[in-house]
Amino acid sequence: MRKKMMTLLAVSVVAFAGLLSAPRAEANFSCPICTTYADGSQCCVSCICDDSGRRIACTNHFCPPPDGGGGRG
Repeated sequence: MRKKMMTLLAVSVVAFAGLLSAPRAEANFSCPICTTYADGSQCCVSCICDDSGRRIACTNHFCPPPDGGGGRG
């Protein structure tokens, strides 16, 4: 009986150690990029950031520049 208990304890310790060393899943969250225009309106691009705040991906949507893009040429 003692041998079975020791084996069970050893297996439990190994399993617990495996849980501690397993890579943790990163928590991703929404982090939109918003442009506020002079009239108070906003245009936002949807993005996903990792748990440290770095952008992972954004949608293929772009906001026009605040000046309307008239600064060219």
